Amino acid sequence: MKYFPIVFSITLSFLNATGAWMMSQRSHGELKWNTISTDHFDIHYHDGIKDIAVVGASMAEQIRPVLIQQMGLDTLPRLDIAFTTEDEILNGFAMPGNYTVIWIDQNDAGLWAGDEKWLRTVLAHELQHLVFLNTVKGPWWLPEPMNSLVAGVPGWVVEGLAEYYTEKWRPLRFDISHKGHVIRNTVHKIQDPHNDGFSKSLYLADRFGDSTITKILNHRNKAGFLYFESSFKKHTGIKLKQFNEDWRRHMNTFFYGQRAQKERLEDVGKVHKLPMKRVAAFDYFPDTMRIAMIGQMSKGQRDLSLAVATRDTAKERKIWKKRVEKAEKKGEKPKKVRPKWKLKELDHGIFGELIINLDVSPDNTSIVYPKYRYGGKQSLMYSIWKLDIKTKKKTLLTSTMRANHPKFSPDGKKIAFVVHENSISQIYTMNADGSNIKQITYNEGDTQILTPAWSPDGRSIAFAQSDPDGLMDIHVLELNTGQSKQITNSSEGDFLPIWHPDGKKISYTGLYAYTPNLYTYDLETGSTIQNTDVGDVVLGSQWNWETSTITARTLNTVDSARVVAIDPARIASKTKLNINSAYSSWRTKAPDYSLVGIDPNKEIKIREESKYKFYKNMRHLGTIIVPDVQSLFYNGAFTDGLGRHTVAGLYVTDYDTIHSVAFQYQNSTGFPFGGFWGVDIYKDFNFQLQFYNREQNTLIELFNGISLWGRYPYNFGHSLSANHILNYSFQFMDRVALFDTTRFSSDVFKYPESGKEGSINLRYAFLNKRNHARNMFSPNQGYGLEILIKKSSPSLWGDFDYLKTEIDLYTNRKVGPFSLYGRGRYERMSGDPPDQERLGIINIPNYYIAGTITPGREYMTPRGYSGKQMGDQAFMGTIELRAPVVPLDIIEVLKVIKFGRPTFALISDFGNAWNEGSKMGDLIITTGAEFRLSLTLANAPLFIFSYGWAQSPEKWNKDWEKLYNTDSGDAIEAGPKPYFQMTLINPF
Repeated sequence: MKYFPIVFSITLSFLNATGAWMMSQRSHGELKWNTISTDHFDIHYHDGIKDIAVVGASMAEQIRPVLIQQMGLDTLPRLDIAFTTEDEILNGFAMPGNYTVIWIDQNDAGLWAGDEKWLRTVLAHELQHLVFLNTVKGPWWLPEPMNSLVAGVPGWVVEGLAEYYTEKWRPLRFDISHKGHVIRNTVHKIQDPHNDGFSKSLYLADRFGDSTITKILNHRNKAGFLYFESSFKKHTGIKLKQFNEDWRRHMNTFFYGQRAQKERLEDVGKVHKLPMKRVAAFDYFPDTMRIAMIGQMSKGQRDLSLAVATRDTAKERKIWKKRVEKAEKKGEKPKKVRPKWKLKELDHGIFGELIINLDVSPDNTSIVYPKYRYGGKQSLMYSIWKLDIKTKKKTLLTSTMRANHPKFSPDGKKIAFVVHENSISQIYTMNADGSNIKQITYNEGDTQILTPAWSPDGRSIAFAQSDPDGLMDIHVLELNTGQSKQITNSSEGDFLPIWHPDGKKISYTGLYAYTPNLYTYDLETGSTIQNTDVGDVVLGSQWNWETSTITARTLNTVDSARVVAIDPARIASKTKLNINSAYSSWRTKAPDYSLVGIDPNKEIKIREESKYKFYKNMRHLGTIIVPDVQSLFYNGAFTDGLGRHTVAGLYVTDYDTIHSVAFQYQNSTGFPFGGFWGVDIYKDFNFQLQFYNREQNTLIELFNGISLWGRYPYNFGHSLSANHILNYSFQFMDRVALFDTTRFSSDVFKYPESGKEGSINLRYAFLNKRNHARNMFSPNQGYGLEILIKKSSPSLWGDFDYLKTEIDLYTNRKVGPFSLYGRGRYERMSGDPPDQERLGIINIPNYYIAGTITPGREYMTPRGYSGKQMGDQAFMGTIELRAPVVPLDIIEVLKVIKFGRPTFALISDFGNAWNEGSKMGDLIITTGAEFRLSLTLANAPLFIFSYGWAQSPEKWNKDWEKLYNTDSGDAIEAGPKPYFQMTLINPF
């Protein structure tokens, strides 16, 4: 246990700098950064967006005094704001170091932000985070994040207050989401703190007032700490747990009360279920025998599937025939057969930002859709893809534009789509093969365009447009003249236009009274009728040619995705809501000090303008320091306002023999080779941990010295799941082997060697694995390849001279409800390595953390093998047939630590080791079975344990013969000795 503080320090060393590269993991070294300084802010921006940065600076100065007043502060330190368009990301984040990074140049946010623009919404939100962090600060001597850990402020408070103080409750933020959770009875299980945080903050302010919120956050005990739960109880009179329960009841009461007074889906049209349970977008083929859908095909799926469902009419006829025969015998009328569908996935990924969308060609042969990808300069962006349904071939139609919302023309020869650059969106057209791209609108200013739709004659395009005033309405563009006409005019959002076949009317979805409903506009008379007045959601999707209705999507329930067919001539039976204001006032609650009159055009005084200099903008990112009478732990990190230069240090001591030190500098500028590079320095900190002999004595090997490293990730732009990475390093280490000499046994290796080592290290890895919850326990898809080369030489530095090459590959495959896992490893060694590096097939188990991480060397150890076979080359393979994991926890502690998730696997390992030029020995093969259980932390595996039996096929045959020849009543002495060890799920 002498080295426990070193191991413990790793678990606590979680401070990593974050910058604009955080989401994409790309450094974008092509960008040149500048800084403009105002009275209270340093605004950092790269080339091409100065005008947006100046507007942001003006709004920031206007927003600042209101936020200070809301939180009851007297002053605020100088803040850094970084604006970037390097990736198409609908987000921003704020850090305790008093800086925020914001991605601008958005399109779909025009719908989300309502009558505000994205820049105003996200800027105010992130600045409120910075004001909040300064409000809840503890005593000067307690740094972040330690103060946050002590204060215990829930995540929903952090996000919810930022929304309450700077935004309005809107359909997409998060009224529609709440309606879905109410229907599914999951209000209390909302995981996104933005989501429940907004309604909780509104409810908190409505019930107790803004002054109570300020008192809660500014309260300190005698030691100068904020304890949120005790402060909450002191100033509200109720416990936080009780408040959460009151909020849950309040939300259910309100939304059910609203729902009960409005039209039901069954009232407005005929309701159907789609062939997928969780659908985000769909499009019926013109032949109506197929449906293209985007959604999730399995629970736990963390990307989306593009799938086509085909009517299985043969199966329907077979069922109908049986029902007719059965009904005739009973003299009854046969029951109608529901449609049967065959579902096939054609693509996967992210298919749209806020509005997931796709379009089937008029001739039924292809589908166009947006897909998130790495584009030029490795920027994340949406591009238009075309899928040939017959051949499954996917073609990228737009490679350099940030493009979305593709729509086929009525004759299928052209595609209209939306392109945006620097927050200005335009409509373009191109031929169906991606050629002849033309711009057909010429907007100026902060303008967004959504959901274009061709008229039946192909002469016009209707679309939703958010002008610089923030209002989103339906417009119609005449292609011959280039003239555009606005046909709706309201403070609410109108989108998803659908042309009627005669071209005289357009139905659309309006976000009035927080609820999406269907409306129809008459182009000849200029009149509008409301078709539905539901309390749930109706989102118009397409015209149904068979029934002359509008097919609309509604909320997904627990077990189905539903659509409703609505007559566009229908007039809604409107009902005025009559809900006790005590239950409804929360939704319209506004802060006592509201952000009003923020003028993006207000002139701002720029005090200084210069090239960005990171050393002038260094910020404290975070520190953890834990002193006691026996030891001291320190971990601190500093970064610049862009998160491109990070310095971190760690120190652990027992005031006697242990003085562990780690220092890291990370450069995320992309200079000079692209990617990332850095310098690491270690003293008694960087180590490997592994068993070293058959008695499972532990070897700890320290690596003291310096490492110059680099990392270059790359994606070819076809799939976000298929990623390449190149790692390289120059290491100069003093290797120190720590081992209990009193228990040493040389049954496998000789005594471990210490010494100085200089090495060049290369690693290439390719991983193609989709993100899915089951990946942690039993993945059924994905494959990877890893190649490692290490050259140690005294000519570099040190004592050792050897070359080690490793190749590792694996795959997961779905076999019915089971998963088939296969892995192959090959290692080759030349030269004179330290003995602990020698190769072979041995029977020493490995440490595995989280089912994938090996804290030291990974031995080639066939399960059930009890010998050793050494050499300078070795290979090992594994095949496993894995059963699905049972979602059952046997032991649960504090709802966070759990032990369970049982499963079962049939296993087989095989391998061999040999020396160069010598004859290879017999192949080592073992087979068996094992049970597995997982120790999880917050539902993620910490350790996965296996208890099993394995041995060679020959021994299994002998045991079966012995068992067969054993007389009844005799003792059975057969079978391998069971083993208990940690389990590997996937190696990387």
